[in-house]
Amino acid sequence: MNFNQNILEWGWNVFFQTQLDLRPLIEGEVVARIINQERELYRVIYFTAKGEEKAQAQLTGKFRYEHEDINLEYPGVGDWVICKLHSDGAQALIHEVLERKSCFYRKEPGSGARAQVVAANVDTIFVTMSANQDFNLNRLDRYMSLAWESNASPVIVLTKADLCEDIHSLTQEVESHHVGVPVHAVSSLQPETVQTLMPYLAQGRSLVLLGSSGVGKSTLGNVLLEKEQLKTQGIREGDDKGKHTTTSRSLYQLPSGALLMDTPGMRELGLLDHREGFENQFEDVITLTTQCRFSDCQHASEPGCAILQALESGDLTEERWESFQNLDRELRYFQRKSDPEIARAERQKWKKISQNMRVRLKHKSRGEI
Repeated sequence: MNFNQNILEWGWNVFFQTQLDLRPLIEGEVVARIINQERELYRVIYFTAKGEEKAQAQLTGKFRYEHEDINLEYPGVGDWVICKLHSDGAQALIHEVLERKSCFYRKEPGSGARAQVVAANVDTIFVTMSANQDFNLNRLDRYMSLAWESNASPVIVLTKADLCEDIHSLTQEVESHHVGVPVHAVSSLQPETVQTLMPYLAQGRSLVLLGSSGVGKSTLGNVLLEKEQLKTQGIREGDDKGKHTTTSRSLYQLPSGALLMDTPGMRELGLLDHREGFENQFEDVITLTTQCRFSDCQHASEPGCAILQALESGDLTEERWESFQNLDRELRYFQRKSDPEIARAERQKWKKISQNMRVRLKHKSRGEI
């Protein structure tokens, strides 16, 4: 299929072209990228030999039926899809999603264990966190675990840097907590600070702004867009928290030629099967757990516990250890719910621990230990 050159400007590359070579388009079909989503209503930009056009799109009934139990396979903003156009060219039906090269997803709020695609086929994830009093290192750990799982490159962006009394120290703290991850402190009131993000904004590269409600994603997006296109609101007095503004996901072209995805702030960021991203994020802590004297060490009071030694020496901070434990518990909970074998093994593990505790208490009561 011969496309207009514009398709390359929207992130098309050999990864997607190879898929299309194996599955050529038939008459009436077009390849398109989703540039806006509100629930299950989509806006797509599609490409022909003549140029690019936009259309409103919905999923076919067949697609819904075949994927109703696999929510992660539903398309999201950034996805490349194959559509069947209506005769007017302004409406389309999505009936196939091309394989993704990256995908950021989370547990759908209030859904139990259903996945929700937040951003697809992005090259760089700007994980945004306010540098004011709303800064939360544990929340940042949660975002980073999901970001590492996505297969995109994470970059930490500390917004509202002008509201931080010592932005240099905060940046150093984040850098030491997330070794090897680029960290940039920016302020919309200081445009020169945003220039540090320019190396990520190459033509055809896809980026996404992710963060909690009110961290200033839309404000930063407007600076990058060089116009007031995204709605913004001020922060609340008293707690420095911003107000939730963005309600839909959209993809925009920046003046540099990069593609920027703006997403709603996330009040909930539940983990599902993000074990790989979690292990990448906490590789140092996991390495320590393998160095304990006992393989079943509970890291409480056991002799030869590498975790306790690292906490005492300061090589591991209490905050990082607490964050690790919280996210690990959440992932194990999901695994128990989704895999009967893991649930059975987990029950046996705690049954054994409980039995050992009863034996120890029995001996202790007799004065034997």
